[in-house]
Amino acid sequence: MNLENLNPQQLQAVHHCEGPLMVVAGAGSGKTRVITCRIAHLIKEKRLPPESILAITFTNKAAGEMKERVRSMLDLRGAYPWVSTFHSFCLRILRKHISELGFSNDFAVYDAQDQLTLIKQCMKGAEINSDAFPPKSLLNLISGFKNDFLMPKDVEQDSMPYGNQFKAAGLYPIYQAALKKNNALDFDDLLVFAVRLFEECPTLKNYYNDKFQHILVDEFQDTNAAQYRLVRLLSETHSNICVVGDDDQSIYRWRGANIENILKFEKDFSGTTVIKLEENYRSTQNILNAAGSVVKENMNRRDKTLWTQNEKGSPVICYKAEDENDEAEFVCEKIQTLNINEGFSFNDMAILYRTNAQSRVMEDVLRRNGLPYQVIGGLRFYERKEVKDVLAYMRAILNPSDSISLKRILNVPARGIGKTSVEKVEAYCREKGISLLEGLRDNGQLRLTAPAAGRKIAEFLSIIDGLDDVFQQGNPLDLLTEVIGRSGYGEMLKADDTRESKGRMENLNELFSAMEQSVENGEGSLQEFLDSASLVADLDNLDDERGVLPLMTLHTCKGLEFASVFVVGMENGLLPHASSMSDSEEYEEERRLCYVGFTRARKKLFITHARTRRIYGSTFNYLPSDFLLSIPDEVMTRESSGFSNEVPPQFNDNFGHTTPSISYREKSEGTYSIGTKVLHSKFGSGIVINQSGNEEDLKLEVFFKAPHGKKKLLASHANLIVL
Repeated sequence: MNLENLNPQQLQAVHHCEGPLMVVAGAGSGKTRVITCRIAHLIKEKRLPPESILAITFTNKAAGEMKERVRSMLDLRGAYPWVSTFHSFCLRILRKHISELGFSNDFAVYDAQDQLTLIKQCMKGAEINSDAFPPKSLLNLISGFKNDFLMPKDVEQDSMPYGNQFKAAGLYPIYQAALKKNNALDFDDLLVFAVRLFEECPTLKNYYNDKFQHILVDEFQDTNAAQYRLVRLLSETHSNICVVGDDDQSIYRWRGANIENILKFEKDFSGTTVIKLEENYRSTQNILNAAGSVVKENMNRRDKTLWTQNEKGSPVICYKAEDENDEAEFVCEKIQTLNINEGFSFNDMAILYRTNAQSRVMEDVLRRNGLPYQVIGGLRFYERKEVKDVLAYMRAILNPSDSISLKRILNVPARGIGKTSVEKVEAYCREKGISLLEGLRDNGQLRLTAPAAGRKIAEFLSIIDGLDDVFQQGNPLDLLTEVIGRSGYGEMLKADDTRESKGRMENLNELFSAMEQSVENGEGSLQEFLDSASLVADLDNLDDERGVLPLMTLHTCKGLEFASVFVVGMENGLLPHASSMSDSEEYEEERRLCYVGFTRARKKLFITHARTRRIYGSTFNYLPSDFLLSIPDEVMTRESSGFSNEVPPQFNDNFGHTTPSISYREKSEGTYSIGTKVLHSKFGSGIVINQSGNEEDLKLEVFFKAPHGKKKLLASHANLIVL
C-alpha cells in the first residue's frame, strides 16, 4: 500500500490507531482518501480482520465509492469491512435483533407515502381535522422529535404551543402504536430503534462493541442527535472512533443536523486527538481566500485556514447585473466563452443558486442560446408538480377536450372525488364517445356517481366555469392568479406550512413572473405561453458530446467539484436568505452555504448579484449580499452591466467596506429592500426580512429586537425611519 503521496497531516490521521480521533477536513483536503487509506492500513499493517471495521457515511454513492477504493488497495477475499449509510447499517442490525423490541424480523419499512396514509388514518381516529392541521406538517414535526431522539413519553403535549406542534405531540404516540400494529417502522425509526436496541439490551451493545474494533464516520457535521447517540454506543468500550468532517460545511440544520456534535466531540470523548487537514488539492488560492474570508466571520466554528500548492489563479469575478435577465445573459456568455476559447466542457461548469425558483430565468436564457443543461436534485421548472398542476388548469380551460389535464386537476387539491367515481364517469364517456368534461356535466342529470361525489363534481365544475369567465376576458395573468386562488391550490400550500410547501408557493410566484415577462415581450396569449412551456419540457434528454451544464441549489452541490462555478443571486434576501436574517444560527449556516458553493470551483469562480430582481411574483430591489463585503479586494475583480441608475456610494463597485446592513429605499417605487435597517417609534430598531405589495399597499415584515420579535406593518402607516 503506497502512502507516499499523503501529506504529513493525512499520514498522521492514517497512522493514529488507538483512541478517539477527529479529523477536521476542510473542503477539498482529501478526506475520503484519508478514510480509505486508514481502513487499508488497519487491515494490512495492523492485521485487523476486515469485518471488525465499520465505516459509516450518508449516501449510498459515497459508501459505494469508499468500498471500491478499499478493494482497489487490498486483495481481499471473503470478508470485507462494513461500509454503509447510517440507515442501511441500522436496518441490517434490526433485521437480526428487533424481536428484542417486540417486533418481528419481517417488519415493513414505510416510505413517505405510506407514512402519510397512516398518519391520515390516525388523525381520523383521533378526530383531528386534516384541513386545520395538515398531515404533512404533523408528520414533519414527528420526524423532528425522532431526529432529536425524543420518544413519545419525552414529548409533553401541554408544554407545546397550541397549533401543529401541540397536535403532533398528541398524535405521536398514536402514530407509533399504529406502526407497531402494522409491524412497521418509518425511515426515522431505523435510527431510533437501533439506538433503543443497544440501550435496552446491554448484551447486544457489548457484542457489537467487541465486533467493531474500529469505527469511522464520514461527514460527521451532518449527524443528528440519534446518529450521535448511536456512534457513542457502538464505541463505548474501546473508543476507537474516527470522525471526519468540517463544521464549515454543516448546511443541513433544517433537517436535523446538529453542528454541536462536531464542536463538542472532544468533550464527550476524552483524550481525543484532533488533526486538521488544511491543504486543499482542488481550488486556486484566490478561490480559497474568497471562501475563507466569508466563513471565518462565523463565531460558532473551529479556526482553520485552507491553503494550496496550486496556482494563485484568476481573480474571482463579481458581476453586478441590472436584473435577473442581465445576470443570466452574463452567465451564459461566460459559459460560451469558457467552452469555446478555453476548452471547458459544459459538464465541468455549474450554476449554483439558493432557491429552486431562481433556475427559471437561467433555463430560459440557456435554452434560447442552445446550451444543453440539466437541473440536478430537482425537476426542470416547468416539470415541477405544482407548476404542472396549475398549468393543467389553464390547459383545461383553453382546450375543454383535454381530458388528460382535466383528470390531473379533478381532485387536486383533494375534493373527495374518488377513483371509483372517476372510473364510472370515464366508462360512460367511452361508451358515448364524449370528452371527460362532457361526462362530468352529464353526471348531474344521470347520477353516474354516488350523491356525495356528485356534489363534489358539481362544485369542481363551478370552479372551472368561473375560471372560464376570467379566461374570456383575455388576461392570462388574471387567469393564473384566479387559478391559484379559486382552485384552493394556494390555500392548500399555505395550510401545509412546511419547507416543501413554501418552496412550491415560491415556484408558483415565479410562474407568474415568467408569464408577466411573456406578456411584456409581446407573446401575450395564453396559448403562446403554454406552447413555450411545453417546449421546455420536451428538452429532457439532451445527448450532446460536449456534456450537459448542471444547475442546482447550493444544498445539492455539496460533495461535487467543477472547473468553473457560477454562484448567482448574491443578495441580501437570497444569500443570505430572508428567513435567516432574524436568527444568528441560521445566518451562520448561510455563510457556510456560501463557503460550500465557492469551494466547489477548481479554477474559476464567478459570483453575481442584481440591482433589481423579479422573483416570487414581485420585483425586489435587493442589496448586494453582506457576504461580499468580507471578500478582500485583492482576490476579486468587479464588473457591471454599465447601467446608469444612481446607486448609493456605500454600494458602489468597490462596495465601500462600510456598514454592510445599511440600505436604501427606491423612492420611485416606495419599496424597502430586504435587509434594510429601520427604526420604529414603538418597537425600536429592526431589519426588513420580507415585503409584499407595492406603493400605498406595501406590506413589510420586520424583525425587531427582543421582546418585540417579528411584526407585519403597512409601510404607509408605520412611519419607519431608514437607518
